[in-house]
Amino acid sequence: MKRPRPFTLLLLGCGALLGGLILLPLLALLLKSSPSGLLQLLGSAEVRLALWITLLSSLCALPLIFLLGLPAAYGLARCRGKLRRSLEIVLELPMVMPPVVAGLALLLAFGRRGLVGELLDNFGLRLPFTLSAVVLAILFVVTPYFVRRTTLLFDGIERKYEEAAMLLGASPWQSFWHVTLPLVRRGLFAEAIMALAQGIGLFGVVIIFAGNLPGRTQTLSLAIYSAFESDPQLAFGLGSLLLLISLLLLAAVRLLGPGEERA
Repeated sequence: MKRPRPFTLLLLGCGALLGGLILLPLLALLLKSSPSGLLQLLGSAEVRLALWITLLSSLCALPLIFLLGLPAAYGLARCRGKLRRSLEIVLELPMVMPPVVAGLALLLAFGRRGLVGELLDNFGLRLPFTLSAVVLAILFVVTPYFVRRTTLLFDGIERKYEEAAMLLGASPWQSFWHVTLPLVRRGLFAEAIMALAQGIGLFGVVIIFAGNLPGRTQTLSLAIYSAFESDPQLAFGLGSLLLLISLLLLAAVRLLGPGEERA
């Protein structure tokens, strides 16, 4: 057998270091909790409520993400040149914005004295420090990522299929619904799960715009933050619970997502 080349050894070494960097902290967190301890956590009314708020807000945001993000991703995939680059810059702003800044921006826009907050207040609608604020925070942060990834799905479809459908008499809407969407449906299922996972883990933007109100806006991430100040062991248990949820969602993404073996 040939000896590994230095470049191959370098790749293996870097990969091993990266794997250790990722897995070691996760293992340390999981070792701090036991299955019985996690079951005890789920027996707590406060933890169940935080878990419910976490899942409910992400599930409520998901249809809105699809409603706004799916047409935007398809339109972006069909754009070319300077227009697409300009739209991508706007789209990527929330992706590079610090979470705390995103929360402040939402508060200044939708707060009681914000740009549109006063108008909403006249109709009796108050978004900050409510469950709706958690949903809006998820929508603001996660949708650009969803659009970015879904655009790549649509980019991978050859336009000749859509053109052939329209030559046979299909409208653009019929072509999109009956030709384009079926080709990316597995990828869209995976993107839906990824959007859920991202929404579940939000922290900075939520605590600024929605607050950390137990029973109202406190998600699991915020509960971990609160518990770490008074009961670190509880924070470790909540962190392990949130990590296991993320691992389950990631496994679902890998199962449902497109891959070479399923092509």
